[in-house]
Amino acid sequence: MNITSVILIIAIIFVPAVLKWSSRKSGLENILSPIVLCYALGMLVGNTMNIDISIPKTFTEATIALAIPLILLPSDFGSFIRSAKQVLISFGIAIFSVLIFCLLGGYLFRDSVPDVHHVSAMLAGVYTGGTPNMSSIKVALGADDTLFPILNMADMVVSGVYLLLLTSVAPIFFRKILPWTKADDLGDISIKPQGEWGSFPLADKIKKLILPIGLTILIVGITVGLSMAIYGKIQEAFFIISITVLGILFSFFPFTRKLEGAYEAGDYLLLIFSFAVGMLSDFSKLLESGLTILLMTVVVMIGAILLHVILAKLFRIDADIFIITSTACIFGPVFVGQIASVLKNKNVLVPGMTMGVVGYAVGNFLGLFIAWALST
Repeated sequence: MNITSVILIIAIIFVPAVLKWSSRKSGLENILSPIVLCYALGMLVGNTMNIDISIPKTFTEATIALAIPLILLPSDFGSFIRSAKQVLISFGIAIFSVLIFCLLGGYLFRDSVPDVHHVSAMLAGVYTGGTPNMSSIKVALGADDTLFPILNMADMVVSGVYLLLLTSVAPIFFRKILPWTKADDLGDISIKPQGEWGSFPLADKIKKLILPIGLTILIVGITVGLSMAIYGKIQEAFFIISITVLGILFSFFPFTRKLEGAYEAGDYLLLIFSFAVGMLSDFSKLLESGLTILLMTVVVMIGAILLHVILAKLFRIDADIFIITSTACIFGPVFVGQIASVLKNKNVLVPGMTMGVVGYAVGNFLGLFIAWALST
């Protein structure tokens, strides 16, 4: 390993801490959250510097594997039960919106995008589940090998813009046009405030993190073992679903909901994830060969979000529930923790994670249906 790689690893680990500290000190966090700063800086680094892409890719995989259980362990699943009706309605109309605009996009771009039914199907998969769905639909349909990286990059660019909005001005906008219930009206999920955690000495923090990190490693180990036994490898969709389900199951034990620092540790890992995933964007590849696909991706994603908003207004969906279910659809469970943190409403965390898992199950079926519908 050369010195450049070592510097990159150190930067990925510690730059989010510097950004979080400096944004709090300067008051910038009132305008832009540390999440958006990490993501934006990562995109800048990835598109202006020659780096070893395998390093941030490894960090994205590792941090998500650890972060999801950590942010779920201190959660109370009862908060999902109390708000289940609105969550299910909102997620259902989000999926319906994706279905409508994937079909519409396939029709509008049928003469300009080759194998448009494959593109629409893969977009349906990624916008109801996640990248693993896009990949599995590509394999199931036998789509061209060059299509996935172009479409994946188009998705990263378009959804990246939406993520920046979600972590900055979008919550203010959605809370103005949709009904909004304060966080404490949705129930308590028993997560310790960050201010209390921040007052602990470093040595005490390390001691308190031993148990939640140990439980997280146990969850990851069980998931890896199951995946190897079933698939003979670590299968992405199964892995994400399993660690999320196990994190929720472990949260039913009363002692896990009293774990101090688990959520904060997971939240910091998600900052590292944001910084690293931003580095994976490569605008040059997209500009070279995928402008039409990029335009189609814009139409499908923005159209689906707008239709979701309109229907949420008609069904009187709470703004935070709309935002978290939209996040679950567009990004899967990966970014739910970050958006819940931005909303300062951790009560939507478990509902968002749960719907993200449901999305993984729905995405493949929806994508294959759309491919069939557009090819007949």
